[in-house]
Amino acid sequence: MATIDDVAAAILIMLRRMTTKKLQKLVYYSQAWHLARHGVRLFPDEIQAWREGPVVRKLYDKHRTQYEIRTWPDGDPARLGDDELATVRWVATAYGRFSAESLSRMTHAESPWRVARGLLPEGEPSQTPISDDIMRNFYANQVVEPDVAVALAAANSAIEGVELDDAWQEELRKVADGRVRADELIQREVGRHLSDR
Repeated sequence: MATIDDVAAAILIMLRRMTTKKLQKLVYYSQAWHLARHGVRLFPDEIQAWREGPVVRKLYDKHRTQYEIRTWPDGDPARLGDDELATVRWVATAYGRFSAESLSRMTHAESPWRVARGLLPEGEPSQTPISDDIMRNFYANQVVEPDVAVALAAANSAIEGVELDDAWQEELRKVADGRVRADELIQREVGRHLSDR
């Protein structure tokens, strides 16, 4: 099992400079998605439901005087196993483009943080741990097989009066299984429509 330091170091190597708040959220999403995909924790430290979103206290204690951070010398990404590294890389790709504030808002809208906070007002401090089981179940329910995702997209389009032909469904399948990024597909389509004019 990786340590929180190893995960933080890997994220910073992949994404470079960021705020410590963003690092905390990316560490949280790494833990959550690793639980969802592999059924085991990525690192042993508990994640708490602070007012700004999920926070690992051990990590916070090390960066508390810093706003931005570039490296994490206490960790070594080489200690991550293949599955662990794949999870962190996926999180860095999927969530790394969002700001710290966007990530915080996302966590506030999701069940694991909300359940841990209970009836506390949003601005109230809390150190309540976020449940592994709730993280695992919530994020596991976000995972859909590529064929199911394409079928749902095609059905939703049909309801809106737009039929997706086989070629378009294949393009969507490439996005769903990670062969093509959604923004790449959109850019290609916008370029095609502009050249048709």
